[in-house]
Amino acid sequence: MALIRPCADLRNKYNEISKICHETREPMYITKNGTNDLVILSDEAYEEMTKKYEETTEERVERLVAEKFDKQYASFEEFKKDILEKIEQALKDVDKGCFQTLDDFKKEMEAEYDIK
Repeated sequence: MALIRPCADLRNKYNEISKICHETREPMYITKNGTNDLVILSDEAYEEMTKKYEETTEERVERLVAEKFDKQYASFEEFKKDILEKIEQALKDVDKGCFQTLDDFKKEMEAEYDIK
């Protein structure tokens, strides 16, 4: 249930509002002239919320790779098998002259695995 208070309560009942925000860890909506004006949140709840969005580039890459892997493969063994099959097929194609350059092969693999 949304916590809603008029702006006068910030001045008159600050300690009560602070206590509620810390106990519930939920945002409180402050209204001015009957319409939403502000949202306040305890520091702990704010830090917890923003922590989720402060991942490093390395963490983001790891997360995205893991998500992609999890969508395509049930296990690492399945992944290895798929990659080895692709490599074997690519070597056969190279022997047949299907690929003119390594760049062509790279482009096809990027397209196959949706690498950007």
